[in-house]
Amino acid sequence: MFGFYPLIAGSLLILASSGGGGICLSHKVTEVNVIPKTQDIKYDYSLTLDEMQIKAADIMTIDPYSFHSSSTTDGYMEGGIKMRWKVNFGNKNYSALGVTCLWYDTINIELELSPTIFIAQEVYQDPCNRKAVTEHEMKHVMVDRKIVNKYSKIIGNKVLSELKQRGFHVGPIKSQYAQQTVDRMQKTVGQIINHEYEKMKLERIDLQRAVDSLEEYERVGALCP
Repeated sequence: MFGFYPLIAGSLLILASSGGGGICLSHKVTEVNVIPKTQDIKYDYSLTLDEMQIKAADIMTIDPYSFHSSSTTDGYMEGGIKMRWKVNFGNKNYSALGVTCLWYDTINIELELSPTIFIAQEVYQDPCNRKAVTEHEMKHVMVDRKIVNKYSKIIGNKVLSELKQRGFHVGPIKSQYAQQTVDRMQKTVGQIINHEYEKMKLERIDLQRAVDSLEEYERVGALCP
């Protein structure tokens, strides 16, 4: 049996003390929250073996068997890692001077799993095969949980380090340029996060394919003669 691999939330705080003019230095620290979430695992036993071969044709796994062999998909895990992020800004206007100070107040990043394990009707009806295939598919779920924990830390630290180079606040700037500056600051955060997210997706593919090795397939197949 596979134990629950917990998702670890992270919260990073850093003093926003670089760059900008003197009147813009006094504000709260910038907070970066990276929040991994997982939905309960869903199970679907509605597909026949024939239907499953069609539906599973585009999954990321590479068939480990040679071209002289044939294999049948008894089950598979579906569900990617969704990411959402939001930036909240702080600001202070100095109307008499016509200038504004801007800073990153909070940056919230969510990585969410929503796994569904599909097992063919014929496999589900056999207790031994059902258990063997379910345990194998849970390995795919564990891979996703581990990689979400790993990249939660990587993304959070990367956001902090990249913004530290650029400065966590801007100003004083002319108030008429405040919105376009906010847009640029937000775009920068998005570029940093999405760059790491793309790396995470590539690593996930490699790790998920490693689960479906020839040795693993043969091990599972041998459990229920």
